[in-house]
Amino acid sequence: MKTGAVEDFLSGADPWLIAKAMTTGCTVVTHERHHADVTKKFLIPNVCDVFGVQWMNTFDLLYKLEARFVLINHPPHTS
Repeated sequence: MKTGAVEDFLSGADPWLIAKAMTTGCTVVTHERHHADVTKKFLIPNVCDVFGVQWMNTFDLLYKLEARFVLINHPPHTS
């Protein structure tokens, strides 16, 4: 891991989110992906795996929630 990576990780909100999920049984949602050979910084999915915390990416969350996005054509705004 690069010099300062631990300090960078611990100075942000990520460890708090992971700790909260760990103590409440929640799932962390992130845009990050798991990478086995990361050497520059700590990634949320990697840290979650180490501590046994469930995580998913944003698109998995949208799929799980069966989110649907509907485009509605509104008439032009007139003033």
